[in-house]
Amino acid sequence: MATLPTPEEKARMVLSIYKHFGTRPGEVLRGNNFLGVHSQLGLRWEDVKDGLVEAGNLGWIENGPYESIKLTAAGFAEI
Repeated sequence: MATLPTPEEKARMVLSIYKHFGTRPGEVLRGNNFLGVHSQLGLRWEDVKDGLVEAGNLGWIENGPYESIKLTAAGFAEI
């Protein structure tokens, strides 16, 4: 029987997108970066959206300038 991903697994999906781009701590991605590669990585958009919230709660990402999302040092360490 299939199981749904946990909130932390969804947050790790978000980190996989940062890894795809080779993002380092303090660097940012924009929404179009997530939209552009989520399906290439086999991720559901709904899970990525939920993962963005959870990754923020875990301190792995934070709001960046101009509606971007910054990878924190803690998030980079989890990658």
